[in-house]
Amino acid sequence: MLIAKLIPWLKKHGIEVVEETLLPDSSRALIFSTNLPKVPSGEDRHVWAVLVVDGNQTEVSESEVESVLRHCWHGELEIPQDSDDIPSDQEE
Repeated sequence: MLIAKLIPWLKKHGIEVVEETLLPDSSRALIFSTNLPKVPSGEDRHVWAVLVVDGNQTEVSESEVESVLRHCWHGELEIPQDSDDIPSDQEE
């Protein structure tokens, strides 16, 4: 999936990029965050997931997308197979 299309698709499901960091080897760390369902005590709980991509990488594998989804408690979401149906950041 194209990274430019992955980010708005995840945001639509409540998973947002909260930080993008350039690493010493020129790769980028995309740090995603979301709120977990409220627990009976009413506490807000947050989780973070990190996806590291090469500096010029434009696509990520389905397994990398699945990993972010599972970590953010959204493993039930079906990953779109046709990324043409997902608007990119520039199209929103």
